[in-house]
Amino acid sequence: MKADKYYLKIKDITRHGKNIFRVECESETVLPKIHAGQFAHIKVPNKELRRPVCVYRNTEKTITFIIANVGEGTDAFTSLPKGAVFDALLPLGNGFPILPDKTNIALLGGGTGCAPLIKIAEDNPSLNVTALLGFPDKHVKDAYGDDFDKVCKRVCYCTDDGSCGYHGYPTDLLTELAPEVLYVCGAPAMMKTAREYCKKLGVIGFASMEQRMGCGVGACLVCSVRIMQDGKEKLMRACADGPVFPIEEIVF
Repeated sequence: MKADKYYLKIKDITRHGKNIFRVECESETVLPKIHAGQFAHIKVPNKELRRPVCVYRNTEKTITFIIANVGEGTDAFTSLPKGAVFDALLPLGNGFPILPDKTNIALLGGGTGCAPLIKIAEDNPSLNVTALLGFPDKHVKDAYGDDFDKVCKRVCYCTDDGSCGYHGYPTDLLTELAPEVLYVCGAPAMMKTAREYCKKLGVIGFASMEQRMGCGVGACLVCSVRIMQDGKEKLMRACADGPVFPIEEIVF
């Protein structure tokens, strides 16, 4: 899918916890179809390189991002005021595949890794979706509001400090599920556990790899991911070949 440049205006920006921001934007022009797991490459003030940010939700003329302020680029972006206009290349990457004959689905996410997952349920209302979502604390969870509750059949919130939902990790609850497909995005340890779970139970799994990126279109190879295919290890580009890969192929 070809990516184009769109100019977006910040409609609202709210901070949750120490460094998580929900950024709601609007576009003067109609946005393209964006699949779950695809991302935007956003222009940030005074930086040559763009920053990749997954698309959380969108309509024809609105788009929302959940962003962690983790460096100079994201700090510059989240410091923009309401009404500021920036440009973004989108949609980029290959999103989560929806398998037509599989309806019992589970989402496993941690922190900002929850953001790429919601559109799986939102865009495919016929699916029976259970979401296991983990956060450091209630404040980070609040960045998502009750969005997941509105589109999933069941949602289990987990927090490291016990301030909301289950006190522990979402991977602790995997054994209670028997999905046909598991979609994952989060920390490497979470994805390793999910991979072993899928392997043990024969569950189909897909994971979105969050990598540092340069160009965002597959030219610079900064975002390489180690993949095992046909017994051979390969380097694949998260931006162009991913960011979503079959979980059994990922080499951690």
